[in-house]
Amino acid sequence: LAALAYAFRRQHLPVFLLLSLVILMGFLRHEYWKQAHLRQPHQHFLPLRSDTLTVMLHSLEKRSRLRAEAELREIVRNGRRALLAGRIVLDFPYRYDESLEPGQILIITDAMLELPPGPRNPGQFDYRRYLEGQGIAAVCRVSDPRQIRMVGHGGNFSPEYRLFYPLRRKLQQIIHRYFPEPGAGFLQALLLGVRSGLSPGTREDFQHAGVMHVLAISGLHVGFVAVIFHLLLSFLPLYFKTRNWLIMVLLLGYMFLTGATPPVVRATLMGCFYFLAINLERRGSVYNYLFAAGFLILLCQPQQLFWVGFQFSFTAVLSIVYFYRKLQPPAAAVLRRIRKAPLRWRLEKWLMAPFLVSLAAQIGTLPLAVHYFQLFSLVAFFLNLIVIPLVGVIVSAGFLFLLLGTLSNVLAGILAAFLDLLIRLLVLLVQQAAALPFAYLHILHFGWMEMAVYFSLIFLLLYWRRRPLRTVFSVISLVGMMLAAALQWGGDPALDLIAIDVGQGDSALLTTPRGKSVLIDTGPASRYGNAADAAIIPVLRRLGRRKIDYLFISHPHLDHLGGTFRLLRYAAVDSVFLPPTPPGFHWNDTLLQVLQERQIPHRLLNAGERVIIDGETRIYVLNPLPAGLDSIAAPGHDLNNHSLVLLCKHRDQTILFTGDAETEAEHLLLGWGDILRSEVLKVGHHGSITSSGSEFLARIRPRYATVSVGKKNRFKHPSPQVIRRLQQSGARVLRTDRDAAVWLRCRDGRWEQVQWKH
Repeated sequence: LAALAYAFRRQHLPVFLLLSLVILMGFLRHEYWKQAHLRQPHQHFLPLRSDTLTVMLHSLEKRSRLRAEAELREIVRNGRRALLAGRIVLDFPYRYDESLEPGQILIITDAMLELPPGPRNPGQFDYRRYLEGQGIAAVCRVSDPRQIRMVGHGGNFSPEYRLFYPLRRKLQQIIHRYFPEPGAGFLQALLLGVRSGLSPGTREDFQHAGVMHVLAISGLHVGFVAVIFHLLLSFLPLYFKTRNWLIMVLLLGYMFLTGATPPVVRATLMGCFYFLAINLERRGSVYNYLFAAGFLILLCQPQQLFWVGFQFSFTAVLSIVYFYRKLQPPAAAVLRRIRKAPLRWRLEKWLMAPFLVSLAAQIGTLPLAVHYFQLFSLVAFFLNLIVIPLVGVIVSAGFLFLLLGTLSNVLAGILAAFLDLLIRLLVLLVQQAAALPFAYLHILHFGWMEMAVYFSLIFLLLYWRRRPLRTVFSVISLVGMMLAAALQWGGDPALDLIAIDVGQGDSALLTTPRGKSVLIDTGPASRYGNAADAAIIPVLRRLGRRKIDYLFISHPHLDHLGGTFRLLRYAAVDSVFLPPTPPGFHWNDTLLQVLQERQIPHRLLNAGERVIIDGETRIYVLNPLPAGLDSIAAPGHDLNNHSLVLLCKHRDQTILFTGDAETEAEHLLLGWGDILRSEVLKVGHHGSITSSGSEFLARIRPRYATVSVGKKNRFKHPSPQVIRRLQQSGARVLRTDRDAAVWLRCRDGRWEQVQWKH
């Protein structure tokens, strides 16, 4: 409505029509891009196994394993050759250490092309959508190095990669020659945009402290680089226009050297426009620079509009330019109250301006940070005042080090020692800030409606004295808050059960109509990943929860409790319940020690006990029997049959969780008789042949049976015989390997499956 009102003012009509035309052209350009990159004929046949697959490498990234973006060239299937187009992600085997570089041609034998995996749980990162935004429509995972054969280089590879990739590799080698880890990984992230050397802990600390932006090459770094280039060239006897042209060329070179990510491209283009305006003797405008940079980027790659980096970069600059001026008058009013002129002058010159820039950037990017990462840093406003100047020193000294690294080993070594000290100081500072109480807040839900309310309140404060605008923003804020509240709390209360897809492991979340949350098992953990980070925490965020009222661990096997340690760092856990286990079982002893250190109440459960969840919900313990405790430690005896078997009773509805109980335990459980009758069964031991006997299932007679099992697991779970028994018992079988997370909801005594994938 505001846009239409603006357009009807005759003097603004041409501008409105021009903007409308640009937006329409943008939609058409994006549709053309999707047709060219995401709608290839071979997609309709995925998954597709080929005899050989020929690809050309584009970019490489090394974390836990080597990963590359590659361009499809040719596929041979059943002896027939076909030419293909499009880009894929190529995952190499773990510990694959062959020297690869962009432009190389690889032939992969017995290759499987698949669609990128979508989210396996509510709230989980959508890798398929992310890759589609990059123009990538398929993935290929290689498990054996012998499948890969290098056959040469592509003839039509882009010249910027031919020139700048070897240079980047050379500079990385110089950094690693003088710096130990983690200093080497940190410096190459700051100077070259290569973040593969950063540890997950470092990334997390910088994110929690609200200074993650300094680890990504952005306008901050490009600004430092432009100043360095300007200072170096100022010593040469050059005409100022010639110097500006050289700076533009050097900035473009640095852009390609660092990988040409959206923030770098935006900052480089704006810098070039600035120097171009000086050379043309035209008065420049930051808004014009920003619009022109965005227009050129989206003209070439319209999909970048949906990239997080693009949105953060442009929003941050726009916010700084707009809000900085708005914040200056109130800041000046505060400074005028300081009577001592020298102190006031120092604060205004050295502290107030950087603080206002940081605050202005945070105002604009805060909604995006909360929306995408559910995180709001409280220390970022003040920490940036120290971190940004320190990063400026590190970047400037870092470029000098790279220059000395090619000229003098002695001088480079001295400067490297100084830089390593600065890096350690910076990392320590950020770690301490992130560890402060209330350094950051997790905000679990912040959608587009909340964004509208947020910005309406901001503009309401800014334009409070202008009555028409005050009325408009007040109405928008009020309506937005009412709609957000209706969407958040307007639904009918229900009993929800989510069998979380944690791979080859177990985890289930139960939420009651009265708001209680019960988590049964926390899935596996390994050096390659953790079920809490990958699955459980995203589900909790999706449901808007940061608290687990009751945590049950069925038995101390790593595939059932592996995520617990990580989960305890994220969520508040009121009570933990475990089966009685004698000392000597490593993971059980470790968990008990952690619970004692964190002073989390915990209790050992035996058959016959109960846990009251709320006024309508009880959990009854059916296993293990106290008398069988001594047999756990017997040689060759397994913990599975001493799993907690829990019967959850909510009103007249019953859910049975059987842990990893096998036939031996099931025979004992039959003694409970008709108490076992349940609407929903969590199938024991991932559907193994050693569980879910016919007599046991006949006693339960479940309507739904959930099987928590990993895709293509090495145990070949679930057993076809068990699936057949479940179907014969009348149960509808739902499996996490095929169906991803299984979300069941009971309302008014009726169970239904929630379709959470959109």
